[in-house]
Amino acid sequence: MPLRRAIALSALALASGAAAYDPIVLERSWYRVDLYDHRGCFGEVGTNGQFFVLTVAGLEPGEQARLFLTNGDMQPIDRVVRADGTGRWREYYIPFRPNRGEGGEVLASISGARCNVPLSFAWQRKKGWDEQLPLPGGRGR
Repeated sequence: MPLRRAIALSALALASGAAAYDPIVLERSWYRVDLYDHRGCFGEVGTNGQFFVLTVAGLEPGEQARLFLTNGDMQPIDRVVRADGTGRWREYYIPFRPNRGEGGEVLASISGARCNVPLSFAWQRKKGWDEQLPLPGGRGR
């Protein structure tokens, strides 16, 4: 009997974790750059290389939580966020640091009454002028 219970709990944990994955990350084949899954609290960061999406699940429906985010020497973001009706919270983040903002590491924590989800990811500034675009009509026009 204990083995059956362990299998059932494992299946439940996998089902709840899979349901928590952000649909943008899944549907658009974004890369998952961080993942947290502990005792019913789940978090992930996904990216397409330019935009990042932070997702947390396991909060109480409608619960207020604290978002604390740092990105190098910029002023930290410290504010209250609210879970949706399923206990999920999601927000997009575009890393940017004025002046010396070529890249770095973003640290984020989303803390509710029961969940404290730490997330982090590295980023590097994309510069559009680094890539040569083909000219319309080809060469010589």
